[in-house]
Order: sequence, then C-alpha cells, then structure tokens
Amino acid sequence: MATRQSRSDPDTASFRLGAKEVELTHLSRVYYPHPGYTKAEVLDYYLGVAPYLMPHIRNRPLTLERWPEGVEDGSFFQKNASSYFPHWLRTFPVERKDHEKIVHYPLVDDEADLLYLVNQGTVTFHTWMSRVDDPYHPDLMVLDVDPPETAPDSPGEATGAGTGPEAAPSAALGTGGGATTPFQRAAEVAFLLREQLLSAGWDPVVKTSGKRGLHLAFRLDGHLDYDEARAQLVELFEQLAARHPDLLTTAIRKVKRGGRVYLDALRMSPGATIVPPYVARPTPEATVSMPVSWKELETLADGRGFTIKTALARLKKTGDLWAGLVA
Repeated sequence: MATRQSRSDPDTASFRLGAKEVELTHLSRVYYPHPGYTKAEVLDYYLGVAPYLMPHIRNRPLTLERWPEGVEDGSFFQKNASSYFPHWLRTFPVERKDHEKIVHYPLVDDEADLLYLVNQGTVTFHTWMSRVDDPYHPDLMVLDVDPPETAPDSPGEATGAGTGPEAAPSAALGTGGGATTPFQRAAEVAFLLREQLLSAGWDPVVKTSGKRGLHLAFRLDGHLDYDEARAQLVELFEQLAARHPDLLTTAIRKVKRGGRVYLDALRMSPGATIVPPYVARPTPEATVSMPVSWKELETLADGRGFTIKTALARLKKTGDLWAGLVA
C-alpha cells in the first residue's frame, strides 16, 4: 500500500493497494475555506482513520454525500454507483419500491475503495443499519438526538424528572438550571434515552454527530426486521415522551413540537441511513462524528471540537469506543 506523488503534476498523486490503483486529483483544491483545509488533507484524514472507520462501513450499502468543489460550493447525495466507477469497486443491487429501477449502492471493502470515493468528492458517508448479507434485518440501531434551535416552551420545566444517570450534575447539563444550549439539551436527552434503553436491556454507546447533536447506538441480534425494530422503538419513545412531555415529543409535524426534541422512529426502515463514526462533516470547522464515553459526555460542552486535524491523535489514545458494535 503506497501513495505516490506525480512528477509531472504536483496536484495529482496515485494510491495503490494490490491490483487497485486510484488516481488522486485536484489535491490543492480548498475543501474547507474557513481553516483552509485542502482535498489532500481530507484524503490524508480518511487514509489515517481507515483502520477505525472500515469496520463500521464495510458490507453496508452506502449513500455518498459529495461536495466536489468544497463544502461551501454545493453538494448532492448519490445512492446509485456511477457507470464510470472502477470495475473493482463492489456494489449492492436493491430494487426500488416502484420496481422501475435497480439501485446499485456502492460498497467499501478497503482503503482503495475509500479513497476512490473521497477523491470523487465524498465528504460524508452514510450507511444502512443492516448489512448486505441480511439487508432487511438491522443489526444496529442508531438514535439521532438533534436538538431544535429554540428552547422548549417551558424551559424551566425541561430538565427531566428521572433519577437515573441523567440526573447526575454536570457541566454539560448546566448547574442547577438545566440545559441551556442546543448541545446541552442533546446531552440531557441522551442520558434520558440511555436510562430507558438500559431498563429495556440495551446498553447504548454515544457519539457526537459532528454538528449540533448526538447519536446513540446499540446492537441488535438480527432477528427483527425493520418493521419489528421500529415498533419497539416507537413504544420506547412514546413512554419516554410521556415521562418528559416538556422536553421530548414524538410529533411528526414541526409546528406541534414547541421547541422540544423530536424522537424520530421513522428512520428505522430499509434504505434509511445513519452517519457512521469518524466520518467528516461539511461544517466550517471540518468536524468529524466522534464517539465519546458517557463519563466524558457529562462535562462535554460542545461536540464540534473534534476535527479532521484532531481526531487521529485522540483515537491513538482512546481507540475505537464503538468497537463493541462491530466485534
């Protein structure tokens, strides 16, 4: 495995892994204008993080979030592999619901596949919660805690009434007055969800989304199909929203949420995607989605401190905190 700079064009390089060779182009193109990070730096990040990332995306159908000119110059999502993708990049065929088309989802088996797709402008990878060997039985459940911009209608009452892990005082959750920022509200909800999941027999892990929120995840045994898994999730969410009506809601319509955090069970369906750990996000700071411990979350003030420039040093110290999901 080697990367070789072109002698004739300093803006290109090549990457070889076995019989696969990837031409890396436009290396000096600025992808993140605010810190000035280039496409080469994004490629370097993904090559460095590959040992941690690959177990979480291998054998899962991918949707590519492509920003070919950089994160401030327009993007598109791609499910169907382009005809010009190399023959060695595997795909997974899925028939659309209307039966009019077969979608060939890209798959990533190794670093060559990964770098090829990053070179095509992919900044963020999105994966299914199931694998290609059993695509309609999820082996993973990921919950998205995305706080609203506005505070709940009754901010003084939105601190929860539980007595479990979420009741522990912490800087992230404020000091006596409850959560005050969107990320702190997300942390508050994450601890509530954790307590509910533990009582149901699931032991979740948590990560930053790379934006304002958090993601919780736990393993499924693969016996439930998506409908059955979603039904369990709906029941759990409804119980939790009933216990904390000032903070949480299952209302689908935004106008009915009143600034509360929406618990979304509809994402548990075939073809719906999640953001795996360690992928880069199209944010001004070049953030990444980073696993954290529950103890760490108690005092984490913001989830946007993990970037493509800081993530690898952290991972060398912590290892993959989500490794248990793919063991």
